[in-house]
This record gives sequence, C-alpha cells and structure tokens, in this order.
Amino acid sequence: MKKILFSMAAAAMLLAGCSNDEEAVLGGQMRLSINPTIANPHVMPRQATRVSDTDFEQGDKVGLRVKMTDNGEEFLSNEPMVYDAAQGVFTSSKTWYEDINRTSDLFAYYPYTEGAALPAEFAVKADQSGEGYMQSDLIIAVKSGVAPSKVATQMTFKHKMARLIIDIKSNTSGSEVSKVEIEGVAGEGTVNLDNGEVTVKSGAAPMSVVAHTATAGKMYYALIMPQNGVKMNVKITTADGAVRTYSLQTTDLKSGENRRLSTNVEPAGIKVAFSGPIDQWVDGDDLVIDGGETPTDENVVEWGGVKYKTVTLSNGQVWMAENLRYLPAGKTASSNPADGSGVWLPCNLNKEADASRVATDGYYYSYPVLLGIAGEKFTAENYNQYEGVQGICPKGWHIPTEADWRKVTDMGSPFYTDDQKGAYLPLMNEAGMNVKGYGYINGATAAVAPVYLAVESKAEAGAFGMAFFASSTGLSIDFNTKDNPTSGIKKITYKAAMVTYNTTYNRLTVANQIAHGAAPVRCVKD
Repeated sequence: MKKILFSMAAAAMLLAGCSNDEEAVLGGQMRLSINPTIANPHVMPRQATRVSDTDFEQGDKVGLRVKMTDNGEEFLSNEPMVYDAAQGVFTSSKTWYEDINRTSDLFAYYPYTEGAALPAEFAVKADQSGEGYMQSDLIIAVKSGVAPSKVATQMTFKHKMARLIIDIKSNTSGSEVSKVEIEGVAGEGTVNLDNGEVTVKSGAAPMSVVAHTATAGKMYYALIMPQNGVKMNVKITTADGAVRTYSLQTTDLKSGENRRLSTNVEPAGIKVAFSGPIDQWVDGDDLVIDGGETPTDENVVEWGGVKYKTVTLSNGQVWMAENLRYLPAGKTASSNPADGSGVWLPCNLNKEADASRVATDGYYYSYPVLLGIAGEKFTAENYNQYEGVQGICPKGWHIPTEADWRKVTDMGSPFYTDDQKGAYLPLMNEAGMNVKGYGYINGATAAVAPVYLAVESKAEAGAFGMAFFASSTGLSIDFNTKDNPTSGIKKITYKAAMVTYNTTYNRLTVANQIAHGAAPVRCVKD
C-alpha cells in the first residue's frame, strides 16, 4: 500500500490542486505532521504566541508517540516535532505507517524531553521568574483511534498544571515588589501515558516556587503541580528586604484550573483575595485565606453561595454594598410576616410579599435570627448582649453597631450635611453604598401580629419613602407591668439606621426600631 499523509487542512488544500499521485508530489515520502490547538482558546489573532497560553510559536518542539491500537506496539516512541509557524503545524521527517486500515493512539506533549521514550515524570521549576515558567507549562494532547488519512487530524493540547495569578492591585509599602513566592507545594509528578493525567509523585517534598514576572510590580504567574490537600503560603518580598507572608486554607489544586490572587501590599503586611477567570484556563473555585472570610474579587465577598459587592469608605469602614440575602440553615423565606419564621420575602409598595425583589432588596430578618440569639427568643437578660456579634454575617464581618452606623450618619461623616441633619443618600451612593428605601416588617409590641410596612415616597412615585437597617445595639426593654420582668416582655427597642425619603429629606439617620418586626441587613467588616 502507498503511504498516506497526516497533515493540517492547509496542506490538504495544497495537495488538492496537484496530481492525485501524492507520492509524486513529495517525492514518495509522506511526512507525518499534526495540526495543534490549545484547549479553551481565547478569541485572538492567529499570530499570537504560546507565551499567551493560546498557541505555539516558531521552533517550539513537542514529543509524539504513535501506538497501535490493536496490539499496543509503538510505531513512534518519542518523536521530536518542530512547530512551523508559517503553516501552523508540527512537522517531522517520519512518515505514516502503510496499513491505512489500522488505527493508532497519539500522545503529544510539550516541553519536549530528549530520550527513547516518553518521560513518565515531570517537575515544575523552582525558579519560574524567567524561562523556568515556560519550562513548567506541561501541555498534553491525546487522541485515540486515529487512522492515516489525507484529512488533517486535529489534536487539542491541554494545560496540565494549575496556575496561580498574583495580581498586585496596590502597593503602599513604600518599596517595590522584588519577588513573589508560593511556598509549601509539591513540585514533582507522574504522567499517565495513556490518558495524559498528572498526579503528584509519592513522597514528593514541599518546595517554594518563585513566580514568573509578567509585569514587574503588577502581575506574577506560578505554575503548580495538581495536588489535593495542599496548604500554601504566599510570600512577597520588597526591594527593602521586607518579607510579607499570607497563609491560605488547605485546598485542592486541579489540573488546568487557574486561581487568581488579588493582593494589596501594605506597610505592615499584605491583603489577599482569590477569584476571577483567567483567559485560556478553566476557572476553579475560590481559595480561602486561613482564619478569614471567603474572599473573591477585590471589593467582593462571597457568603452562602452569593457574591456581594463591598465598598471601602474614606473613613476606613468596609461595608456590604448590597442587602443580605443569606438563608440560615433550616430556614426558608416566608411571605407571612405573622408566622414567626424569622426570615421573610421583601414586600412591594402594595405591602405584599414579592419574591422578584430579593435580588435587590434582600430578605427581612427578625432580630433574634439576625443576631443569632439562642433559641431565637428574647429574654430580659439577652436582648442587649449581642452588640457587634457576627450573627448571620460571614466570618470576619458583623451586624453593625449603633457606633458603626453613626460613623456614616453623624457630623464628621463624609456624607453628613447640615441641611439633611444626617447622611445625604446621593453622597453615600456616589461612594458606592447603594442605599435607598425598602420595605420592612413592623411589630408594634410583642403581643401585636407583625405586618409588612411600605411607604411610598412623596418625592418620587414608585420609590420607597423609608426603611430600617438592623443594628446589634439593644436600647431598651419594657415589661407588661413596669419594672417587673416576671410579667413578660411588652416591647424591646434597638438602635437602627433609618432611611427617610420625602420632599424635605433624602437621608440616613440613626433611629429607634421596635425589635418585634424585621428589617434588611447590611454587614460591616470587623
């Protein structure tokens, strides 16, 4: 039988315009070639180089194994193939086997390692600050049941390492970043030569990886061996010799996934958050800072599967810029304010439950639920013992205290104006607070059934005229018989934040709220 060419589409088109005698076209020697693509490519010009993780560049070399499907015999073991950028293919001096009825399994990898057989082990470089980064980018393509054909057979290459992107968002340390390192990761792995999967080598010792400098002082990359149960440290060294280290919670690093590390380098340390997709890599779960919250993007916090925008005010406070819509374990949001469920759907201006408003208005929470009071029941002893508590907020955050709200509303606040006698809402929202009027649940006393309350603003049709935001500062307690706790609780009052929006005011102030109703919640960072 005559030999059959295995080539890219362009080569096939070239042959189509020539004689049907392919052997005559190439002097009887049909060279083996493969048409590569990179998995998860970003839409970008073809001339982009593999340095951008989307393509190969002139002179890149891969190793190819061709193994017969029926008996496992290797037709080629570790054949070097060189990338021809003009044609967009890897080429070899070798030719296809003659029997076009037999299929083979192909295994190709980058970077190429010389030897008679495919390397069964791989190690990332400890120093990836320069060329070591590209040498650590193991990329593999596997394709089964391939028969010799005139038509090009495409092979898709996949990144096998996990990638960390260290993004220096700000640096107020007074000195330039000189080095970024990832500590505590295993650097050696074994390669499954049948499916291309990579696992950490048994007994591999932890190592430190110096990240690649993509943009000095701004962006750094590190390629890490896929591994489970790894506990990493991020170490940033500045030009003055100071070292700042951040520990991460134990996590899994998966093949082909990226993790983004948004970093603020500060005089006394670094602030770290992980998130965000990296082009050309599969998005992985967020990493978690050890002992802290679950951060994602800068100015975003995730809680209960929901991502909330956050805002840092000029006074140093960090607030959620959205109302909480967290459902505590075992809770469902009710539409009946009088049923005692503790979590309710928000209402519309008709004072009716409206599930469509949850995304913007959040849920309404009873004070015992939002504070996390044991048994969800007020007593004469516990109502004022939860100031500053985490409550239903994420770890590292808390239910605002009266003092927290006053830093926003009172004289000296960046939003306070004399004419409003409180925080002017347009100023707050220019800063990113995103505060407006919402409905709430009003409960006049412990004995009165709570009801939805919604007041339409006289200044703007269709807008709420007032709202309460809960606080954790208990103000007072009244008993059914004055000063007699055994007579039962008549009314408990908390200090809260109140929105007033009418023809005179568009403000936020601190006011009193009866705690037998329910209100939206904004969390503030510890």
